[in-house]
Amino acid sequence: MKIYAVRHGQTDYNQKRLVQGFMDNPLNDEGINQAIRMGHYLKKRAYPINHIITSPLIRALKTASIIKDLAYPQLQIELAPSFIERDFGFFEGKSVDETIKVISQFGFTHDNYEDNDVFLKRIAEGLTDLYQKQPNNHVLLTAHSHTIKALLILADPNTYHFMTFLNNASLCVFDYDGKTLSVDEFNVEAE
Repeated sequence: MKIYAVRHGQTDYNQKRLVQGFMDNPLNDEGINQAIRMGHYLKKRAYPINHIITSPLIRALKTASIIKDLAYPQLQIELAPSFIERDFGFFEGKSVDETIKVISQFGFTHDNYEDNDVFLKRIAEGLTDLYQKQPNNHVLLTAHSHTIKALLILADPNTYHFMTFLNNASLCVFDYDGKTLSVDEFNVEAE
């Protein structure tokens, strides 16, 4: 299975560097333009995507919808709640820069905050479930920064971590055979 993971386009919260988590913020104009550029990029390269899944949050769903309309109009979009963003709880709406200083401390936990172990387990289970349903498919996944970072960490924890930077509407491509997850492309931006 190949997974083409696209981070959602920019929101006003991204622009202001505020934590979103489960907040359901829409794309801003730049985010829409980023999704359009990624749709054209995927179409131009004729990636053989035959299944589209997305986090149910509107910023990811809208990104998926724009890409689908431009590059894969024949496909349907399936909601994939397993790949929703990390639950940041108390930190939602707060400064990314200040939050990172706190949550990146080894072993950090907080009420209503989805800690690293719990979050990585959720994403790993979502990946296993996706493979069981789509083992031979090329899947477009539109999701969130921490969701894609979790996939990167599951693939190569020595290279990637939750501080790894991902651009809005960037592409990471993974191979998964049901046991081993590997990274083929990382943080590719549409031209």
